[in-house]
Amino acid sequence: MLVSAELRWFWRGGLPAAVDAWFRNAPFPPGGGRPRTDEYLVDRSQIELGVKKRGTRAGVEVKGLIAPRRTVSVPFSGRVQIWSKWTSEALTIDGLSRVAVEKTRWLRKYDTSGPALVEIELDDEERPRSSPDELPERGCHVEVVLLRLNRASTPWASVGFEAFGELSTVEDSLDRTLRQVAPETNLPAGRELSYPAWLAEL
Repeated sequence: MLVSAELRWFWRGGLPAAVDAWFRNAPFPPGGGRPRTDEYLVDRSQIELGVKKRGTRAGVEVKGLIAPRRTVSVPFSGRVQIWSKWTSEALTIDGLSRVAVEKTRWLRKYDTSGPALVEIELDDEERPRSSPDELPERGCHVEVVLLRLNRASTPWASVGFEAFGELSTVEDSLDRTLRQVAPETNLPAGRELSYPAWLAEL
């Protein structure tokens, strides 16, 4: 089981240029950039549970909302949410109603285990360049994702923060990362939604 403290926003039509510039303004480029397609179980009746088949991996990921927390204002206004995620190779959503979401993700990973926040340089597979097999136990991901739903012509974009580690540490890791990457000027705000909430609206 994985626990995370998260914030996420969506933009219809793609990522605003100012948001993209803010994300890419760093000593080294973000990791990732490889496209993949995830399949999500369609369940418009609720927004607290997401079930997906991730790319070509076997089985599914199940992600559930544990609790909403306080509201923050940087880099955009949003309410922190605590989520938990489980994976199972025995479960499947084949044969059920599902939607395909094409994704291209760029990722920054911050190590929050020490007194100073440290960004880890990633490669195009989102692994640490200097030590691919060494990952921090506490940290936070900051991601930009370009999205297309069922090969539709209208693109979407998302910015997400996902702090990971023990339940007692994830909110602190999120707060420290937010302070570290806070923009100097206001950015155009997106719609604050989780993936299940975004898919339910569509």
